[in-house]
Amino acid sequence: MSLFSKALTYLLLLISIEAAGQETVNLQLRWKHQFQFAGYYMAIEKGFYQTYNIKVNLIENTENTKTPLEKIINREVEFAISGSGIVIAKMQEKPVVALAAISQTSPLVWISLKNKHLNRPHDLINKNLPIISQVESAELLALFKKEGIELSKLNMIKSQFNVDDLINGKVDVLNAYASNEPFLLEQNNIDYTLITPMDYGVNFYSDVLITNQQYAEQHPELVENFTQASLQGWQYAFNHIDETVALIHQKYAPNKSLEHLKFEAKKLKELAMPDLVSIGHMNPGRWQQIANTYQELGMADDDHNIDGLIYQRKTQDLSWLIHLTAVTLFIILILSLLSWRFAYLTSSLRREINRRKFAEQRLKDLNNQLKQQATSDPLTQIYNRRAFFEKGHKLIKLAQRKSLPCCLFMIDLDHFKKINDKYGHHSGDITLKSFVDTLNHNLIREHDIFARIGGEEFVILMLDCDLEGAKQVALRLLDCIRNMPLKSDKQVPFNITASVGISLLENDLDECLNQADAALYQAKKTGRDRYRIAGQTTTD
Repeated sequence: MSLFSKALTYLLLLISIEAAGQETVNLQLRWKHQFQFAGYYMAIEKGFYQTYNIKVNLIENTENTKTPLEKIINREVEFAISGSGIVIAKMQEKPVVALAAISQTSPLVWISLKNKHLNRPHDLINKNLPIISQVESAELLALFKKEGIELSKLNMIKSQFNVDDLINGKVDVLNAYASNEPFLLEQNNIDYTLITPMDYGVNFYSDVLITNQQYAEQHPELVENFTQASLQGWQYAFNHIDETVALIHQKYAPNKSLEHLKFEAKKLKELAMPDLVSIGHMNPGRWQQIANTYQELGMADDDHNIDGLIYQRKTQDLSWLIHLTAVTLFIILILSLLSWRFAYLTSSLRREINRRKFAEQRLKDLNNQLKQQATSDPLTQIYNRRAFFEKGHKLIKLAQRKSLPCCLFMIDLDHFKKINDKYGHHSGDITLKSFVDTLNHNLIREHDIFARIGGEEFVILMLDCDLEGAKQVALRLLDCIRNMPLKSDKQVPFNITASVGISLLENDLDECLNQADAALYQAKKTGRDRYRIAGQTTTD
């Protein structure tokens, strides 16, 4: 055995002394056995917990038991799987900490039969909305807030999670998991519609691994080891889905078919996004946004913060440092004897890596600049004509998939040439920038497409907007432009107006743009400072 191997063996021996003796812990699942907890099954089956001398007992959850969060707060179990509602407990100063968020996006959705034509949040007003609880269904309620719908207008009832009630018409819509109920409907050849919080800017963590704060402070190394072993299990589960599904079907959930488990695995992997972020990743700023959402919904007080929600390991016993120091000194001695052989190669390799990193970063920066120049208007920094058509076609596909109406607004600033002639081109540029800033702050929504397609010509493509809604938008737009405070280079105040053409988007974006342009021409022809709708002779 080489000297280096002996040193490594000695290091492992010293570390293993601290791990002597097996610790048994209980993990409370959020629901019954299914792929939703695959990482923990694989951490057991592949010996990841055993590596740290941890034995894990899995406990299923049923409707008649306490919630996983309650069991953690009461220290009835050591670990549990919960939802983003833990931030409420934290704001109430309950002893709970988050160790890892497996799903970066919640699987909760509203699901209805396609023939019910319930395609957007407004369609659910006055419908019976089955939910588990407001806390557990917060992301489904938050999307109503995003759309300006008060919760008092909703008829919320207790959910039984029964897809048969949806099929038999007992309910019009169901609080569901994107990884479960859609499969059951597809098996029955039933078309369905999903209303997803993510599409409305609501993005919660889900399936969060939690523990009791005092327990974490008393057992920091155990908590750290359990978390790492669990994340190893999840990495293995996502990398070996067929093997994992077969194991769950055989040992944990024989009542679920292999096809159902594979469907669930595919959806949950999409929500966990292991190819984009580290499994279990949590962002403090995003947790704060989730807490703010609960406060906006009236589910939590504004007076408390969520400091300490994300677990930070606190080392209490430093005896390991003595062992580590001794081993480190020994390894340094060995490495010193070997370092002269690798010094030149290491230096050369470092220079080559730095050179390549510099070249790659430079290429990346140039590509970003080219992309920005290719898709943005250099003066106003909004989309240019090319980007408008590229983004517009994607938005049309989304609208068709969600059965949502779209309207296109074509806008031309009235007598803009006179502004350039009278006050100079610099004042004209400032006018265009002010116009864009005003619309961005008062009118443009996150998913709308706003672009400059000519000198003083602009277009807005609005998703989930019918002609009645477009009329209201047009009136607000014209009012914003009239009241826009403008000054020339010599501080001379002036105002502008605009003409607007509106067209309802059917299928072809070019045809819709031509119709809006014709309507714009009618608005200018009939006096400017007004809007016209394609195919109509008046604004009403």
